[in-house]
Amino acid sequence: MTHIDRRHLGTPRTETFLDGESLVQRQAEDGSELHRIALGEVRRVRLAVEMAAQARQVVCRVTGPDGREIAFGSMRFVSPGVFEDVVESFQPLLRALHTGLMPHRERIEFLEGQSVAFMWAMFLLSGSIALLAAIFLIVLFFIQEQPMGLFLAPIAGIGIWLAGLFRPRKPALYDPAKYAGDLDQ
Repeated sequence: MTHIDRRHLGTPRTETFLDGESLVQRQAEDGSELHRIALGEVRRVRLAVEMAAQARQVVCRVTGPDGREIAFGSMRFVSPGVFEDVVESFQPLLRALHTGLMPHRERIEFLEGQSVAFMWAMFLLSGSIALLAAIFLIVLFFIQEQPMGLFLAPIAGIGIWLAGLFRPRKPALYDPAKYAGDLDQ
């Protein structure tokens, strides 16, 4: 099965599929091959939930021995702020990929969750928003005694909440067998 995807505005439409013992990604428009990773050379598979406009999607990132990555998701970018659901081709490809990787599972790191670098970046950004809002709240409301400073309290609260949501933690390991097999399981 071929999965047609487009990650975002800056990327072309791609076709991702299993070709024998390889995961292949090529441009949908002209068919030129972008990446090919032999299943026996896969080093990491990461499943993560990412934003797709107002919705969320599952993105699978498969990393080869040279660090290059093939990424495909359960939603396809259509236009800014608009994504369409393509789970009907995503799910069979994800199952077939995991089934094909089962003989090589001892050499592969199967991870669920965002990378630690992403979590740190979002944690620091959220913390900065909370800190700046709190500083301006103190200056405007408590020092300059302007009631308008109270409008910064919810922003500081949201920043603290987001920092807690993105607190840095390692992604969890998962058993690839739960995604391998037939769709009827």
